[in-house]
Amino acid sequence: MSARPLGLESGYNSCVWPALTRADVATLLPHWGMHPANDPILWHSQRPFSASAIIALQDGQHIFLKRHGRALRSARTVTEEHRFAQHLAAQGLAVCAPLPMEDGTTAKAEGHYIYEAFPLFTEHDAYRGLESWRPYKSTPQADSSGRLLAQLHHASAGYDAPPRHNPPLTSIRHPLLGPSLDDTLLPWAAQQKGLTSLYSLEDVRSDVLPLLEPFHQALRPLLPHDRPLWGHGDWHGANLLWQNEGQDLTAVRIFDFGMCDQTSAAFDLAVAIERSFISWLAPDGSPTVHEEQLRAFLHAYDAQRPRNLVERHLTARWLPLCHVTFALSETAYYGHTLHNQAAAEISWRDYLIGHAEWFHSPTGRTLLSMLEAC
Repeated sequence: MSARPLGLESGYNSCVWPALTRADVATLLPHWGMHPANDPILWHSQRPFSASAIIALQDGQHIFLKRHGRALRSARTVTEEHRFAQHLAAQGLAVCAPLPMEDGTTAKAEGHYIYEAFPLFTEHDAYRGLESWRPYKSTPQADSSGRLLAQLHHASAGYDAPPRHNPPLTSIRHPLLGPSLDDTLLPWAAQQKGLTSLYSLEDVRSDVLPLLEPFHQALRPLLPHDRPLWGHGDWHGANLLWQNEGQDLTAVRIFDFGMCDQTSAAFDLAVAIERSFISWLAPDGSPTVHEEQLRAFLHAYDAQRPRNLVERHLTARWLPLCHVTFALSETAYYGHTLHNQAAAEISWRDYLIGHAEWFHSPTGRTLLSMLEAC
């Protein structure tokens, strides 16, 4: 597996969408009944999938304004994310829910873009600027993250919205639910805009499916027990807000629901493990497992929402597969939407294929065995 990362230092996960300007802010804020300060833009995000900024208002308050290209999001798909966050908030979970505009809607379509706005909270954005695929800063922080994810899954249990309509760059499981990946993953991949102009379905069949099929066959007998549940889809420290508690920080609030969908608790747990407990960015290209943090995370999760034996097995069996749909979508995004073939090749080779190959390695197999018992 190549050591070339998809992290911030690679140059591919830097800001690629035009930054928000003072003119943008002045035009948009009246829809929310707000007015910008004289020098309104306090900070720009460096994320690769959208443009966002912290905005100072005339009354001294601050908000978070985010803009998506229509190639990635529509007002409909952004509203799906908002409804899930609003449901969680109604259940008493601390989330960053969207601010409604004066007409009551929360997603603004304007020109080539979709906009959303959020309140700015006082808790620490302790992982700002750090991508996923990195460990937590301490074992107690991993513990508190596991506890908060269990609370999200409790709060999500009554949410009965159907799955989303395949927006790009979301964490989804339905293309992996069929009797064979030929039956479900390949047709889904064919629908990803621009993917097959970069890598043919035969490339997927020959280069990817042989790596995935053993894991998919191990998963299949348990799928009838994998109850659908809306999950966050991108659980890691940079999507949480933190507060001081004793000698460390505790995760207390959740934001960025852009990759949420109807998946399952086990799938969402697998995504969280894949994001934060395997050192994919190791300089020598040999990922290791942050086992102490992982055990603390799962122990805290199970203390809040105990998993039965089948759900523990499902967590392990989803892990080698949970990145697949996002990696394929990201490959299409970089290659087709951004016309960046080098970044698309890294998504294809290092992310999609490289992560799957690692789970066949002795270290990867040891992790999967540990999770079956943990």
